[in-house]
Amino acid sequence: MKKLSNLALPLCMALFPLFFSCKQESGGAWQKFMAYQAYPCLPEVVAVKDAFLQDPKPLFEEFIKSDERGEDTYVGWIYTLRDSVINNPDFAPEAERTAMKTAVLAKAKEYEKDPKYGDWANSIIQEISGTSNAGDAAAEGGSDMGVTGTYAYELPNDGGSGEIQILDNGDNTLRFSLSVVGRGPAYNQGVMEGTATYADFTATISTTEYGGKCAIQLDFAPDQLVAKTLAGDDATCGFGNNIRADGTYKLTDDLNPFPAVEGDELPAGMEGEWVSTTDPKSEISIFGKQYAEIYEGKLISKMPFSYHKACLADCNPVAKMPCIKVYGQDDICYTVVKADGNILEISMIGGTGNTLVYKAKG
Repeated sequence: MKKLSNLALPLCMALFPLFFSCKQESGGAWQKFMAYQAYPCLPEVVAVKDAFLQDPKPLFEEFIKSDERGEDTYVGWIYTLRDSVINNPDFAPEAERTAMKTAVLAKAKEYEKDPKYGDWANSIIQEISGTSNAGDAAAEGGSDMGVTGTYAYELPNDGGSGEIQILDNGDNTLRFSLSVVGRGPAYNQGVMEGTATYADFTATISTTEYGGKCAIQLDFAPDQLVAKTLAGDDATCGFGNNIRADGTYKLTDDLNPFPAVEGDELPAGMEGEWVSTTDPKSEISIFGKQYAEIYEGKLISKMPFSYHKACLADCNPVAKMPCIKVYGQDDICYTVVKADGNILEISMIGGTGNTLVYKAKG
């Protein structure tokens, strides 16, 4: 399967005059779209979207056939749906377009782990998830853009460098990884990773892990982001001496900087929301490939993880047993002691040896 980001974007932003020149073709929604693959009409694009929401499998099969023939027709549909429909304020009111985007992402996420259709579903998620309000920003003098990608700067004369990796999760949250290196000879560093909510192309990443509040605002603009410290200093942010993240970071690529992790299929008894039996304020959520920690109803962290029937060697297990590996600033492995859908028991490898016991929420 081709990566969508490596393919040419079809011409699709000025298609409204074609409404009246489109003839009616027989066949299903995809066949009608294929009849105009060079200059698809928006009604045909929307009809394919409707067919996708009803049952994605027949369309996934068409995507596979298209790819095997060396055609990029499915790319044309995804991009036209994104740029000329969901991301176009002239097509429909924002609320209608937002609802459309939500529905498409929800349906695609049902198949993101499917062994046959998962790659296709994730392509749709990747391309559609970065469209929130972008068209309205363009109408107001901004630009059509997403936020996913790697942003970086490098100062001259060995003055320091910085990099921020961003992944739009598609639910008004983003995953981030920030790394800053100061000038020589000390080369002090600053690192911060986690998740944050965002709206109107602005997010605030924060931590209270180091004895105070550190908050850094990220403002996204076409092909760049600007970081500005709102609260805290190098110490409260957990950075090296005189290290700050402030500056303008240029987009170096718009690819997913956190590729999906591999592993075995997650047992049904593990997926869900779990409440600690010793501290009811403490919860964890395990869905798909995301492991989230919640305390007092507030999201503390959300990281990808992989499940393994036999724990990975780099987790240093003491016995051959199932485990999960959570990928973050420091990877953490937990052996899975019990997971029957009602009770979840996990124990951190290399930790105190205590078993953490959770019960199913609700």
